[in-house]
Amino acid sequence: MDKAKYLELKLERKKQMDDQKHPRENFCYKCHRLHKNCLCHLIFPFNTLFKFVVLMHPMEAKKEKMGTGRISLAMLENSQMIMGVDFTLDEEVNSIISNPDNICFTMYPGEKSLNVSEHDVSDLKTAIALKKNLIVFLIDGTWPCAKKMMRLSKNIRNLPRLSFTANHTSIFEIKEQPADFCLSTLESIHFFIQECNRRGLESTSGEEDQMLVVFKEMIKFQINCALDPNLSSYKRGTKLGFSKKEDRVKAKKWLTKSRSIILPD
Repeated sequence: MDKAKYLELKLERKKQMDDQKHPRENFCYKCHRLHKNCLCHLIFPFNTLFKFVVLMHPMEAKKEKMGTGRISLAMLENSQMIMGVDFTLDEEVNSIISNPDNICFTMYPGEKSLNVSEHDVSDLKTAIALKKNLIVFLIDGTWPCAKKMMRLSKNIRNLPRLSFTANHTSIFEIKEQPADFCLSTLESIHFFIQECNRRGLESTSGEEDQMLVVFKEMIKFQINCALDPNLSSYKRGTKLGFSKKEDRVKAKKWLTKSRSIILPD
């Protein structure tokens, strides 16, 4: 047997062994999950007057295959994702902002933000009546990453801000939020749509509630993974699959008054 034939057979044997050790599983490219864990049967896309542009941090896009941002994109027909950190020179973002038919906002807390829960929203109603496209940019990433993205992205930072007054804390119980007012991307969009419905800016007839159904199923799946000793995500010694909120200790950096979770106006 010559060397070329030997190497060919060796490569073929290695491939067969790899296939036996790690059999390829079917993957759903809509919800970014294996077919056996697919959530598509729960995803019912719906339309909104507001267009949601999710600015996703690369770490969130690559590591969180089915995070709250991706669920939101799958549920919202009038939405799109743009990945990056600094969007100042991003052609796609700037083309959206510069379009005269668009009125753009950034959903981000701030003292000068337009609070759709409490403030006068007559200007938004006028824009809707004039058939303007209402664009909402959302930053999808951890709160420290989101703050950095806001600081670097001058075009996004200079847009008027939209906010709301949430009447509940996050149901993302397996993940620690730096403050009680901090919600996940999906929860922020869901509550924002609810408030817009209440103020006469949207008319989704409760379709947005399905977002929480998918979200809760995702949380349930993650908890089950944490409780499965056969998986690398197994959390030894926990009965719930996660620590209780009252037992957690917040990072010191968010407890000091000198350091804010959000970037000021």
